[in-house]
Amino acid sequence: MSRRVPILAVLGWVLIAAGAVVFWLANQRGGPGWTAYTGSYAPLQPGELGPYQSELTLSFSDRWTVLWTGMHLLGASLVVLGLLVLAGVVGWLVGHRTGTARGV
Repeated sequence: MSRRVPILAVLGWVLIAAGAVVFWLANQRGGPGWTAYTGSYAPLQPGELGPYQSELTLSFSDRWTVLWTGMHLLGASLVVLGLLVLAGVVGWLVGHRTGTARGV
């Protein structure tokens, strides 16, 4: 197992980096899941309040949180998986170094 420890540690860091990159790419405009809404350039009619009115409607009826796409979830999952791999490596190293042979 001692030969695999550095490989697993590198794998954990690679998973964390890959997850961060995927999450960052998911936040970029023009990426999957983004839609650009543009307004109208038509002149306003007298007494029209349309541009000055605002409404926000949030819906939690689906499974995912607002503004999280599949790429966000993939990136977060890769980071968590990388952290679990690193936690396993650190746990094995601490247990291996502190363990002493005891007579039973």
